[in-house]
Amino acid sequence: MVRRRTVLGTTTVALLAALALAGCGGSGSDDSGSSAGGDGSLEAPAAEAPAEGGGSGDGEAAQDDAGDGDAGPRSEGGVLAEVVSAAASDRSIIYTVDLTISTDDVVAAANQAAAAAVTAGGYVADEQVYGDDNAVLTLKVPSADHQDTVAELETLGEVTSRSRGTEDVTQEVVDVASRIESQRASIARIRALLAEATQLADVVSIESELAGREADLDALLSRQEQLAGLTAMATITLQLFENGEEPVQPDDDDGGFLAGLSGGWDAFVTVGGGFLTALGAVLPFAAVAALVGIPAWQITKRRRGQRAAPPLPDSPAA
Repeated sequence: MVRRRTVLGTTTVALLAALALAGCGGSGSDDSGSSAGGDGSLEAPAAEAPAEGGGSGDGEAAQDDAGDGDAGPRSEGGVLAEVVSAAASDRSIIYTVDLTISTDDVVAAANQAAAAAVTAGGYVADEQVYGDDNAVLTLKVPSADHQDTVAELETLGEVTSRSRGTEDVTQEVVDVASRIESQRASIARIRALLAEATQLADVVSIESELAGREADLDALLSRQEQLAGLTAMATITLQLFENGEEPVQPDDDDGGFLAGLSGGWDAFVTVGGGFLTALGAVLPFAAVAALVGIPAWQITKRRRGQRAAPPLPDSPAA
């Protein structure tokens, strides 16, 4: 009995081992089959797509798109222009334009330029007229339509020079707005602390801090308003001069050490020139006075010396 049980146990173990090996082999073949099926599944949707309900319609649409290949680049260019325009409209940009125009009538052209700025919704920020042959106007017009205003100004005469400039201040605008919000939140917290303060020293300290934060907030609000004005209105500097004349070159208001040195030297030259002028005017009179006065002074001095000389004492008798 013992031997029979041993044989049965050995047979059972062998069968279990065979089943285990068969299971491993089957799972391996399934994995490889699934891998092959996975690779094939990448190709399957493309092959089966025409067989689905909307496949033929999609194929015709694709053929229509391919047939409209000539219109493709134009549509893409139009979309690109719209995207660029939309992106530019979302940014804060400062526009500046400098124009120099030669015209027959400077005064009339200046009046027309001012009228064009007002019509566009702007104004004349500065105007300098040099006689009847030169004028410089600084115009402020809405940034969105400033190119139309520039085109109208160019009809006033012959454009001799033109320059355009842009400055993107979007990052600064966003930064200032963020700092304003943070500053307002900080002020609210400080005011809450001030309301809870009971000691005089605490009240004084908190009020001092609150005043400083409010001053910083006012500065940020002022900068925000300035940026809004600069981005909303473009600056056009228009210089007009009469035909045959030379345009007036505006003085550059440069600062710094060199500007101070130049100003000091000019003042020194002016003062020195005035002193030399006065000296030249007085010199003839001084020469005449010297010719007459010096001899007279010497004669007077001698006479006074003779009068002041004491008499010689008498010699004692022997």
